[in-house]
Amino acid sequence: MAVTKRIFQMAKEFECDEKEIMNFLAKQGVKVSNRLSAVNEETYNMLKAKFMAPPPPPPEPEPEPEPEVKEVAPAETPTEPTEQPQPAPGGKKKKKKTKSPQPAEQTSEQEEPATKVVSEEKVSNMGKRTQAVVFEGILAGNEFIQHYTQDFGSIVESDGKNKPKPSLTWNMDTWGILYNMKFDYPDSSPVRYWQSVAKLMTRAFKLLNAFGVKNKESLAKMRDAMSEIGKPYQPQEIFTDEENQKFAEQQQLLFQTFGHGVGLVNDNLYDLKLKAERMKVQCERANFLDYTLNPQSEFRGVDRVPFDQLLEMVVFSIRGVVRRFKFYYANKERIDNINKSFFEWLDGYAKLKEQGADAAKLEKYLELEEKFVAIAEFMSFDNNLIDYKKVRQGKPTVFDTAVELLQAYRDNLDDPDAERNFKYKVRGLTNIIYKPKEFVFMYRFGGLEPHKDYRPPEEIAAAEAKAAAEATEQEKNPVAVDEA
Repeated sequence: MAVTKRIFQMAKEFECDEKEIMNFLAKQGVKVSNRLSAVNEETYNMLKAKFMAPPPPPPEPEPEPEPEVKEVAPAETPTEPTEQPQPAPGGKKKKKKTKSPQPAEQTSEQEEPATKVVSEEKVSNMGKRTQAVVFEGILAGNEFIQHYTQDFGSIVESDGKNKPKPSLTWNMDTWGILYNMKFDYPDSSPVRYWQSVAKLMTRAFKLLNAFGVKNKESLAKMRDAMSEIGKPYQPQEIFTDEENQKFAEQQQLLFQTFGHGVGLVNDNLYDLKLKAERMKVQCERANFLDYTLNPQSEFRGVDRVPFDQLLEMVVFSIRGVVRRFKFYYANKERIDNINKSFFEWLDGYAKLKEQGADAAKLEKYLELEEKFVAIAEFMSFDNNLIDYKKVRQGKPTVFDTAVELLQAYRDNLDDPDAERNFKYKVRGLTNIIYKPKEFVFMYRFGGLEPHKDYRPPEEIAAAEAKAAAEATEQEKNPVAVDEA
């Protein structure tokens, strides 16, 4: 029977790489398609002669005695023919010559395939060990997530009752979003990345929709209250293009700052989910040979955000919905007044332009209007300028007082003392020791200058007169003053 051998079988037998056999056959004009292709007996003998021959193979396969002749020659005289070492006397010398070059040439010739095989085995073993470690880490992480109880209710009881699913909260962290989810190396390939993104978006949808259903009525009231400022800005003909653009940006900023933003976040999640599903299908049909060889391949995803960063952005977005929702209902009247005041500022500026106010007055009005938007935005960050202890006592907060002072300054722009009065009253609103962040903001908000006295002239004169009287009294009776 004719002997037939497959490529991978001969690679094991000859202890060489499959690609070397396939490349040699291609040079000999023998066509093979893959590692499972078989060859006939004649081709097998040719390959055996090629790959099983001693280290320095001649151009054509030679019988076994010839390597011994060649092995002696390079050690003694490399330029002499191979027949000279055979008649040379001294078996010991011949043994030394045959032994010493043989291992040297064998290692030099066979070293490359041997190291390849060992390196591949090491890599495969390391890969298996790494997978085992990562798998154990995933199992441990899933177990931790299942028993993670921050805002998620109680742990599963011993009687087998299901643990309540987590609900979206303003302080929910990454583990809460990943509740009972598992991602297999999301950044290792495009397919796994987009699969993980689609799974993450689905999870975020469920949390956000559950929050919307739970607070349906409150969200509807909040949406109605924010509807006016949430409408597209209507440009006014009396304003310049730059002014209309500035007011449009400010209106959008206030809406995004104080609106719950469920619709916008929901739309972004949906768009990202559709993109993930579309890209996953494209990657599954992609030519991964081009992906491997072409550095410019679109599926390499150079512009892809690392999955952990994407996760943090999603968590921050949907958590911000809850934070803005709670902040609105904690400051409902205050925020409604901000929205109403914004349009009052616009109408006031339009009236000044209609009345033909000078450029200096218009510029000062715009400066104050920008301060109004800035203090409203700053107030929303971590509830700055809002002391809820004062709110419960019915006292005005720093924010309320500052807005009143700003509006008073706006309504008295023609008064030469309006600016000084505004700065004088703003100067003492916050304490630099206990609230340095608020103090710095209010210092810039008021446009204050260091070491400048903003008191009214009569108050300064009264203070100077009092100081002079005390100095005179001390000169007359220093002992009594010291005792006092």
